[in-house]
Amino acid sequence: MKILLTGGTGLVGSNVMKVAQEKYGVQLIAALYHRRPKAAWKCETVGLDLEDAASVRSAVESCRPDGVIHCAAPRDEDRLEIDHTWGWAVMVTATRALAEVCREVGARLVFVSSDWVFGNGGQPPYAEDSPPCPANYFGFLKAVGETLVSSLCPNYAIARTAGVYGPNWSDPGYEQREEGIGFGWLPNYFVYRLKRAEPVVVWTDYVNIWSTPSLASDVAEGLLALTGSDQQGIFHCCGREEVTRLELAQATAEVFGFDRGLVRAALPAEMDASRLAGKLNAPGDSRLQVAATEARLKRRHLNIREGLAEYRRQLEQGHV
Repeated sequence: MKILLTGGTGLVGSNVMKVAQEKYGVQLIAALYHRRPKAAWKCETVGLDLEDAASVRSAVESCRPDGVIHCAAPRDEDRLEIDHTWGWAVMVTATRALAEVCREVGARLVFVSSDWVFGNGGQPPYAEDSPPCPANYFGFLKAVGETLVSSLCPNYAIARTAGVYGPNWSDPGYEQREEGIGFGWLPNYFVYRLKRAEPVVVWTDYVNIWSTPSLASDVAEGLLALTGSDQQGIFHCCGREEVTRLELAQATAEVFGFDRGLVRAALPAEMDASRLAGKLNAPGDSRLQVAATEARLKRRHLNIREGLAEYRRQLEQGHV
């Protein structure tokens, strides 16, 4: 099977690349443009510029893959809130072009979406068929992308991820030194501080408080299972256990053997909402249900401690 992968320098994409090559034996072609991997890729590459629809079409037409896994997304989510033209180009126009050309060449398209299509209403934890209710422009653009993919490409799957963490195999040794308002990279950040015996003061307001965090390699397994499947629709490729931000920090300390006493909730005076001025609005609760996805794919997702234990194993074996 020939798979074209976008976003291989990112957390999810780099894990798709590693798992695909080590466990699935597929022919992998990675799209490459601005950002270069710090670790050499052992696969073919093709140029693809998400800001140029013609480039998107050309890359797929030249590769003629059996499947496309579209992981690429902007890293500057705050810019999306103020530069809507740019955001629309890289997240909507590019996705439309990808869906159309996949239909034309007969390729299966797996579109990586996000739990952030939710968070502004509805009833969490959200099911695969819950109507989107995004709290920010990033979530809105992902929801638009989902609609385009399902409307334009008959052989498709939408895979929503949530709070992804773990090693980035395209950037060995990378350490997350700042805490974001979302759940993405959070255990990476907790490990960075806790292994230095530095305190972790967890916000309990203004940011994403509830989620179903996911180990990147487990997400990659789900995406590759979807690529080889003939099932259409929306799937939740994320952790199977919901957790608060504080609970995740405590679990990280326990699983890694760090001092749990270094973790505490921030006091109200320590949570200055003005620090978030100009940043995107985070959904307070973006928990996803996974039971239907697990039943359809016949695959069990990892819970919190299973994912953290595997993350620890990956680090301790010197893979990064």
